[in-house]
Amino acid sequence: MTGAAATAAETHPTVTASAPAKTNLVLHVGSPTADGYHPLETLFVAVDLRETVSASLDPALARRGSGAVVTVEPAPDSAYERMVEEGTARLADIPLDESNLAVRAALAVCAELGIPVPGLRLHLRKAVPVAGGMGGGSADAAAALVAVNQLLASHLGTRPLTAEELHRLGAALGADVPFMLLGGAAIGRGTGTELEPVAAHARLHLVFVPQDQGLSTPAVYRQWDAANGVPGLTSGDRTVMIPRIVEQQPAGTAPDPVSAEVLDALAHGSAPRLAALVRNDLQAPAVHLLPELATLLEHGVELGAVVGWVSGSGPTVCFLAATAEDAQAFVGAFGREGRRALAVVAPAPGARVESAG
Repeated sequence: MTGAAATAAETHPTVTASAPAKTNLVLHVGSPTADGYHPLETLFVAVDLRETVSASLDPALARRGSGAVVTVEPAPDSAYERMVEEGTARLADIPLDESNLAVRAALAVCAELGIPVPGLRLHLRKAVPVAGGMGGGSADAAAALVAVNQLLASHLGTRPLTAEELHRLGAALGADVPFMLLGGAAIGRGTGTELEPVAAHARLHLVFVPQDQGLSTPAVYRQWDAANGVPGLTSGDRTVMIPRIVEQQPAGTAPDPVSAEVLDALAHGSAPRLAALVRNDLQAPAVHLLPELATLLEHGVELGAVVGWVSGSGPTVCFLAATAEDAQAFVGAFGREGRRALAVVAPAPGARVESAG
């Protein structure tokens, strides 16, 4: 923790909360609606890689008109910390103004309660690579919603917001935020914010392989649009095309539903059955934009992974291992090749308070 953040934590009331990263075992995309959003049918699973947000009250900030300020550091001993040390990730890429999702979440709680911003210090400990398709920014927002909600209720006597109210605030912040609040496993519909929890009784052993280069989610969706005949989308002087994975979808096509077969395989933790059912409609666009992902996906399976896929809109690649021992072996194999990899377990709890004082 930075000196300023440590001082704030020592002298002001503080609540610390965490929220998980995620991957999508299934991500079905429909053609965009009139408002430009793509309807989704996705199967989220939360993993035990967590972002942490500490929220502290500092009335001096309010007196100076600052409202809310944010600081950030890599989580100790995390893959993200190693990326920063190696220069393949930069803390400077994380905004420290009101465009930061954690700040927006804190301000949203105050607005919902109808109170002036009392002066809030937010300190983020990041473990999830930025722009990696794992929902790190959404996890920051979810953790901030939970931390600030409890902080204000405990120390200013405000009404605690309900889970339903936090879900609504989260949905306005980002499509993945409600799932980071929920955790576990769930089907996401609409933009991903309409959640249906599903059973996931057995552990899944996963290996994330982050990339040095991020991918813009809007760019990946634009690539999907171009390949699926959505008019008016070009790159330079030519239309962008990608290799096909599923049949081209005409305008107005709804996303395929999440199948009962994949839900049953998830409920029983059957890695071989899941391997045949994993599908991400954004994988082909992501591979088009970053072709080396195709080689990495093939290589992971050659090393013994049950299956590999691009996580969300990428570029992080996720591999399913048969056992925890296999997952650690993959991490070692990738490490010997100079790649960062981390073993995680799914499902994991949603956003929760870790400490309060």
